[in-house]
Amino acid sequence: MAEYSYSSITESKDGKLIPLCYSDQGREILLHSKYNPEREAEAFAAQTNADCFFFVVLGLAGGYHVEKLIEKCPKAKILVIEKAKADITFLSRIPCVQKLMTDKRVIFSDIDSLETTLLSSYKPALHGNLTILALRQWENIFKGSSDLCREKINAALKLLAADFSVQSHFGKIWQKNILTNLSLAEKTLDFWEYRERLKKEACEKSNKIDRTAAIIAAGPSLDESIKKLKAEREKYFIIATDTAFSSLSKAGIKSDAVVSIDGQMVSHEHYMGKLSGDTLFVFDLAANPSAIRKVLDFSENVLLAESGHPLAQYASLFTGKRAFLHLDAGSGTVTIAAASLAKKLGFEKTDFFGADFAYLEGRPYARGTYLENKFHSSSNRFSSAEEKYTAIMFRSPTIKVREGIISTEILSAYKKSLKDFMSRKKEEKETAEEHGKFCLKDFKSRYCKDLKSCFRSESDYDENSNAFMTLIPLCAKLGNGSAFLAYLKTLSYTERV
Repeated sequence: MAEYSYSSITESKDGKLIPLCYSDQGREILLHSKYNPEREAEAFAAQTNADCFFFVVLGLAGGYHVEKLIEKCPKAKILVIEKAKADITFLSRIPCVQKLMTDKRVIFSDIDSLETTLLSSYKPALHGNLTILALRQWENIFKGSSDLCREKINAALKLLAADFSVQSHFGKIWQKNILTNLSLAEKTLDFWEYRERLKKEACEKSNKIDRTAAIIAAGPSLDESIKKLKAEREKYFIIATDTAFSSLSKAGIKSDAVVSIDGQMVSHEHYMGKLSGDTLFVFDLAANPSAIRKVLDFSENVLLAESGHPLAQYASLFTGKRAFLHLDAGSGTVTIAAASLAKKLGFEKTDFFGADFAYLEGRPYARGTYLENKFHSSSNRFSSAEEKYTAIMFRSPTIKVREGIISTEILSAYKKSLKDFMSRKKEEKETAEEHGKFCLKDFKSRYCKDLKSCFRSESDYDENSNAFMTLIPLCAKLGNGSAFLAYLKTLSYTERV
């Protein structure tokens, strides 16, 4: 038999059903006014502004306060929290709660699922600021649960804030890059054909069957690690991050694969040197098109992948079959994307080189990166290369790890993200039959049609559709209330690609 936080349901003086709970002293307490729950609910809703678009309400009880909140803010989404799923089930016998359960604007969650539900339903680019409200009686009775809710909400908001900050900076760049790169997709490799080719080559060369995937990042420790890579080159299938690629090349080490996820124009500088036709170049669909075009001029071994951007995911899956390789980039780290590629290629053993996620002895990067040439070539007595490196290291507050090693909150988060990724179970194998070819013409026709169907008017749209979700990062860049503008810009650019 299910246990509930609520003890019973009774009627108010005006005939409304209201739930009761036992207090710590064992006394039954009403969750709403005994005389007029709706008038009390009106006072609850009166504390908010009508232009709020997302609320988290602690305590469902009879639902009258939530109903009045919807009446005042009809365009808002409301996430209602209860202690447990059983409590929501218990309260569903109240007519007002039953009505709320049919309203798409209202989302229900227990405390265990709070963070996951909030992360999936609250979109800062669309909804603006989030407002937390608590049913006073509920908060008084369940003080510990209320405090836990607020902790979980703050933790989720911290993650969303970091993600929103990145989206607001790169949203426009990503959107344009992806649509441009899709026009290049038909010139690139099919991942599953490449993987089968690699397996065949491994079987033909028995000494390479058990090779280890070496993930090469551009941390300062790579300078020392290069000696080991040279001495044991045949042991490794080298997957370099784009920044480390030039360091390896200058040291005379050929990369088997290179991964790039950076959408900024500067990323094309990683490929200014001589390129090998044997190297596999893997670019995220949101990566800089200039870099992809440059590599395509020298190599046929170019592969496009997606790492979670909703537009890239839509393009990959719009036919129902996956057209592009999915790479996990964690919190946006190319090192994790390279490790994800190793797993997708079937490597069971992985070693990391230069993945320091820290600054060592006053140095942020290994020797030989594009920054070395850039900083030293422009160095003078008024602005030295060392000064520029120092600016990189101290652009955000640092954390001393130990003598000679400092890190930052962001680098520490990247390190944890990589650790979490590597601790996961082995990924399920995918077969070529599960995937399809990308066709730009078909994509444009389907995407434009789906985008148009999302909008019933400038302010009335289906924010849960897959096509609409592709606009969210651009909305973050354009600002609150920019959904229709993001739609017009994306539709126009897609039609011109």
